[in-house]
Amino acid sequence: MKASVSTLPENAGRRRVAVGIPLVIAGVWLAAHLPFLPVSLGDIDSINFALGLRDFNMALHQPHPPGYPVYIVLAHMSLAAVSSLTSLAPMETEALALGLWSALAGALAIVAAARLFRAVEFLDQSPAATPHPPPTTHYSPSNLWATALLAAAPLFWMCGLRPMSDMPGLAAALATQTLLLEGMRNPRRLTQGALVAGLAAGIRIQTLALTVPLLALALVMMTWTRPRSGHWAGFTWTLVRPLGALVAGVLLWGIPLVLVGGGVNEFMRAFGSQAGEDFAWVDMLWSNPTPQRLAFALYDTFVPPWASISLFVAVAAAAIVGGIAAFVRSRTAFALMLVAFAPYVVYHLLLQETITVRYALPVLPLVAWLAAQGLQLASRWTPMVTVPMVGAALVVGVPGGIAYGGNPHPGFRAIADAARRAELQPPAATYAHYAIRRPLQVANVASLRFVEPHRQYEWLGLMDYWKGGGTAPVWFFADPLRSDLDLIDPRSRRDVVRYRWAIASRPELRGTRPLGVDWYRLQPPGWIAGEGWSLTPETGGLTRATGAGPTDRPIEALVRRRPGPMHLVVGGRHLGDPGDPDGELELSIDGVVLDHWRLTVAERNFLRFIDVPGLAAGPGQYARLRIASRTASDDARSAEVAIRQFDIQPATDVIVGFGEGWHEAEAVPAIGLQWRWTSERSVLRLKGPPVAVRVMLRGQSPLKYFAVPPTVTIVAGGRTLAKFHPSADFEWSVDVPADAWVASGGAIAIETDPVYLPGPAEGTGDERHLGLRLYDTRVTTVGPAIDSR
Repeated sequence: MKASVSTLPENAGRRRVAVGIPLVIAGVWLAAHLPFLPVSLGDIDSINFALGLRDFNMALHQPHPPGYPVYIVLAHMSLAAVSSLTSLAPMETEALALGLWSALAGALAIVAAARLFRAVEFLDQSPAATPHPPPTTHYSPSNLWATALLAAAPLFWMCGLRPMSDMPGLAAALATQTLLLEGMRNPRRLTQGALVAGLAAGIRIQTLALTVPLLALALVMMTWTRPRSGHWAGFTWTLVRPLGALVAGVLLWGIPLVLVGGGVNEFMRAFGSQAGEDFAWVDMLWSNPTPQRLAFALYDTFVPPWASISLFVAVAAAAIVGGIAAFVRSRTAFALMLVAFAPYVVYHLLLQETITVRYALPVLPLVAWLAAQGLQLASRWTPMVTVPMVGAALVVGVPGGIAYGGNPHPGFRAIADAARRAELQPPAATYAHYAIRRPLQVANVASLRFVEPHRQYEWLGLMDYWKGGGTAPVWFFADPLRSDLDLIDPRSRRDVVRYRWAIASRPELRGTRPLGVDWYRLQPPGWIAGEGWSLTPETGGLTRATGAGPTDRPIEALVRRRPGPMHLVVGGRHLGDPGDPDGELELSIDGVVLDHWRLTVAERNFLRFIDVPGLAAGPGQYARLRIASRTASDDARSAEVAIRQFDIQPATDVIVGFGEGWHEAEAVPAIGLQWRWTSERSVLRLKGPPVAVRVMLRGQSPLKYFAVPPTVTIVAGGRTLAKFHPSADFEWSVDVPADAWVASGGAIAIETDPVYLPGPAEGTGDERHLGLRLYDTRVTTVGPAIDSR
């Protein structure tokens, strides 16, 4: 008796401490987030939510269908509170009102996750006949470590600040899952969980992938353990109530949503439009089921959320070990966690844009739980292993959250600067890439005279303006990830201010649109190309996807009329296979044919310099340059041709083309990275007056693919101008005297020894010889600039 009397209070004290630990974690987490709530909107989805607070309209994607109605109602509540307590500008008020719910929901998600882990453990350890949910006063150490690791995860930390529905959706889903698990022994909790599941879908529709499978499992288990005799009416009612509660939860927000949205037909039209856009524009595994896409999807889902490769490796190793241990020792718990989270993982991998890392937020509770199961195997050494891991996660994630809270989005900084300048010098019109469209709409600056862009063809708005005779300056807000502005004379794109986000490189923010903004102030350019040109990988892909190349119809560029002779460079490629017919190309200006040539598959690349007489005479400020291609024979097959290079300048300027030895330009559009490989000998071809030039090369360290640094030599006119042995990322500038490149016939060669052979090295059919991977290659004149006007 003495032992029992002295022991019970001690155990009770431990339990009181245990039950309070998740609350302490949540409280500290919330206190650490409130000072760093967002100072501006950011991602396009947060802007859509802000616009939805001003004018809820799903047809205009304010916000995206299905409208997130419960989240919008919550945001209106916080907006009223923030507006009454602060004197912030409207956009800042909206950002704070939305971000506040993310912080509060994050704290709730921590507590809900702890209860979820505890409920899973209870169901694993308790007999099936146990009629009550787990006690509220006990958390095992592994549950607490899983909760702490989840709270410290960099993506979880960052999402607690962002003004979007991800964290509120997760909190609602975790609360629902907890109720459903407890409902497996308590029908009342099951009905409550089903009701919350329906409401949670109004915060974020994707929560259904986290809640419905558990609800289905609970109903199946109830059916399996149904009474052997009698009470069928009561048992049926026990099954029907949760389903009715789920439907009721959906109807509570669904009916008002349909009424506000203009009826069922309008709602379905908006919802169908959103689904169509997702399948048309999102690179998802479902529509692109390749091993490479699966590898990228898995990487995006599991690595960036930890914001550090070394941290990910540590967590992943613990999770793999924990998964094996749970499967062997705690199969019921392992199965329940899979039912709770695996359907969302599958949905995310197949049907979502995985590069948008925040979509992986609901995967973190599963990873944290598995990692805690693995760490628990260290027994009494578990704290010594787990505390450093949680600490490392905080070291990685907290600075990102602090920087996020103190850095306004670059899009709004650019718009604010433009608005101030527009008060003195308003543009004739303002254009933008589609990703910048929403920031301009929510900023609503009348003096900017914003013109709605056409998605993927945004530069054509500028072309229409200049084709229509516009001469006044116009502005363009560009997404740095896009490359379609390369269809405009680069000499006309020099008046630009580039705005970058200090935290743009944070892995947790991957997929944010936009991550930066370039503000161009544009005068009428020397030239602008229209549809069908393939001057960048982006525009080349668009041309081929839409069948708009010169083989399908003549492609057109506008060339500004200027006195005096001009010269142009044009390059391209035959895209056919061996045996395909030759192509015949024709270049004309204002209907006058200046050149035509034949293009074969055997010699598929071409580069031509063409002299052009003066273009001063003629209607309008622009002449029309056209390139047409046709099959050189009567073969029914077409000779598909792409125009990869183009420039036209006064004959007093130097123009440059990529000649023999260069490989095709490549790109990763999602991160805005472009490059071109050299070979053993890659030649830059120049034409123009004899003047010294400077060649600038910026590229990747060859040690990424070579064992030792190669020898790179710059040669012109039989003279070695420079020699390098690159062992790291590099940026070189080499001055080329006029007599050197003139003596070479306008050729500057980049020679690399040895070269990389990807086919034999990687076991593929790639037959290229790769020298340097160059991200930027420029040739500029040395000395006073030549006026090309």
